[in-house]
Parts: sequence; structure tokens; C-alpha cells
Amino acid sequence: MEKLLIGKKYYERVTQPIITNERWERYLKLIHDSIDNDYSLRFTTYAGGYEHHVSGKCYLFNGSLKTILVNGIIVRDTEILWIERL
Repeated sequence: MEKLLIGKKYYERVTQPIITNERWERYLKLIHDSIDNDYSLRFTTYAGGYEHHVSGKCYLFNGSLKTILVNGIIVRDTEILWIERL
């Protein structure tokens, strides 16, 4: 069985998107900007075979584990498909 993930076809054994260091740095820049300028973000994540949407104020929860706290929900870097500004 195939899944559609980030506009490309992947087989079922792929359970999470692959995050490069460059992409993580772009995410961090956007997250820090949202904290400094007080605006919300919408995270689209992929976990458990499903896409999830989490919106709200975000805080860098643990830099070494690459986790973010959004509206009381912990989002890991490997779950993030994309981030949008609200």
C-alpha cells in the first residue's frame, strides 16, 4: 500500500517525513519569529499514518530533542510536514 506524503509517493514502511538540518533551521527561525512577534502558527504533522493539524502559540519545548509545544501538544521535528503562519 502507498501513502501520499509531501507530494510524493512513499510505501507504507515510511512512517514519518525526513527533516534535514536546513529545514529544521528554517522551522526554528519561523518559530522564534512567531514567539518574538506574538503570532500563532499552524503545524501540519504526519503521525500514525494520518495527517494532523495543530494551531496556536508555540514554544520551543526541548531544543536537543527538537520538540515544540503547541497548544499543550508536543510536536516532534520528525512529524512536521509544514508550518504556516496564521
